[in-house]
Amino acid sequence: MTDISIGEIKEIVEIALDRELDEFAMDANFYEAYSMDSLGAVALVVEVQKRFDVRIPDDRMPEVRTGEQLKTIVAELIQAKEEESVPA
Repeated sequence: MTDISIGEIKEIVEIALDRELDEFAMDANFYEAYSMDSLGAVALVVEVQKRFDVRIPDDRMPEVRTGEQLKTIVAELIQAKEEESVPA
């Protein structure tokens, strides 16, 4: 399973917000703590797609509110993609 670092998650959030964060907590709500808006959420999805070559399904987006949630979902998507590519 791919290990996604806190630094990678922070960098993705900073790109989505288009600004550097002095402090970053994996359990902080992106929308409340960092004032992320819908444009930032779209940028977050795009950055995840570019970096990890996975797509967060629209129905899973409401689950992406913290770094921990993002890390968990991306890890699940990477694992599912790897399992699909393994020949039976």
